[in-house]
Amino acid sequence: MKQLPWLALLSAACAASSGPAGSVVPRLRLRPAGLAELDTVVYRRTITRAGQDSSAGSRTVVLRKLSGGTPLLEVEQRFPGGGGEIIDTALAELRTLRAVAHRSHQPARTMRFTFTARDVEGTVGDSTVRQALGGPIFDSNILDLVVAALPLQRGFTAELPFFIYERGGRVPMAVKVRERTTLLFPAFGLREAWVVGVGVPGAPATVWVDSKTRTVLRVRYDIGARGIAFTDDRLTSLRPT
Repeated sequence: MKQLPWLALLSAACAASSGPAGSVVPRLRLRPAGLAELDTVVYRRTITRAGQDSSAGSRTVVLRKLSGGTPLLEVEQRFPGGGGEIIDTALAELRTLRAVAHRSHQPARTMRFTFTARDVEGTVGDSTVRQALGGPIFDSNILDLVVAALPLQRGFTAELPFFIYERGGRVPMAVKVRERTTLLFPAFGLREAWVVGVGVPGAPATVWVDSKTRTVLRVRYDIGARGIAFTDDRLTSLRPT
């Protein structure tokens, strides 16, 4: 597969998504939070080592609705990593959040992928890659948005498939609502939130979802092998649904 410029990749993805949208997990209905045609969200990132917090810049997320054929959601994220800045852009079906395409510009490499009904193919650096997925999938780069769109309630559990290239493609992850509680968030004061755990291999995640707006307030990844945790706290004001 030749390395395609993003506009060509976008056209191919839109064409591939022109048919009826299907759920990634049968009988699991998602409810993505209300989005403007164009929205920007900023998170403050903190790294915790040995109980000590230090600032690690910010993560900026730009969300765009794309029309034509099956409506798509484009999610561009910019955050520090690899000695520079990483820019990840994911395309997903707007209603189901099924992965459609992805590109990642990192200091050390560039990756581009397109997803079909059962496979993903693309390029990593100068190499062509293809991985069998066995069915529709979510992109792990929008894991927090997927969690926020779930039918969250006490006792909710599910196993969701997420795409991680470095782990062979399809990675099933256990998702569980831990509690619904009121917490103090730096930018918003006291908010009631769902606290959801996600079994990301090697970096289990916790996502705090505002119970009223269904938007992500905080995301934390605990990387036990390195003894560190990354926490992103939302700074941008909440939108009503």
